[in-house]
Amino acid sequence: MLVTQNDYGLKLMNGDIGITMAVLDPRSPSNKPGRSLRVAFPTSDPENPIHWLPPSRLHSVETVFAMTVHKSQGSEFQHTALLLPQTPTRFSPARLVYTGITRARDWLTLIEAKRGILNDAVIREVMRVIGMGRL
Repeated sequence: MLVTQNDYGLKLMNGDIGITMAVLDPRSPSNKPGRSLRVAFPTSDPENPIHWLPPSRLHSVETVFAMTVHKSQGSEFQHTALLLPQTPTRFSPARLVYTGITRARDWLTLIEAKRGILNDAVIREVMRVIGMGRL
């Protein structure tokens, strides 16, 4: 789950990612163990490294298996895989590559769908036309 809006009551911030898991339900009898869904969010607290929440408590979230570079801004991951497009993009390619690379804390897997796309993204200059002069 990707948190899309800060929730100070749950101590979740926009961009936090949790993994949904079926865990043993402590309320079920020991002779008939049941499972319930919980979302595990990593924390920086060594005493409680995982913050467990039932999905019903999460309000501003999206399911995420992979995300765009744009959506990943503000997040950091131990391992990031950056998949470059098959054709050059007209949107600030060097900035997208830089942002994608800087999401990786320890390890980056960079995948070029076609040879030369990374080189093209880094050397191409993009002129921005925003029309502010007409206002």
